[in-house]
Amino acid sequence: MKIYVYDRNGEKHTVEGAAGDSLMDPLRSADLVDATCGGSCSCATCHVYVDEKSYALLPTAGEEENEVIEFMEKVEDTSRLACQIKLTVEMDGMAVTVAQEEGF
Repeated sequence: MKIYVYDRNGEKHTVEGAAGDSLMDPLRSADLVDATCGGSCSCATCHVYVDEKSYALLPTAGEEENEVIEFMEKVEDTSRLACQIKLTVEMDGMAVTVAQEEGF
C-alpha cells in the first residue's frame, strides 16, 4: 500500500507499507522519522499528523499513547504516534505529515 508522507520540510514522499505493519516501519526505513525507542511508545520521535480522512479510520489512541502526546507542545487534532498505528488495507493512500522535532 502507498502512504504519502510530507517531511519536516514539506517535501512529499511516497513509501510502501503492508497491512499489519506499524506505520513507523516504512517511515523509519525511508529515514523520515527517528523512532528512537523502536516502537515502544515512549519517545514521540515518530509523531505525525494524519490526514482527516485516514484519521477517521484509526482506532482511538490508547492510554499510553495519549499520555505521551499530552506532554508534547506541537500537538494537532490529528496527532498520533506512528508506532501505534497498525496499517490496514483501508489506509492505502493515507497522507501523514511528520511533526517538527521537539528536542527530546
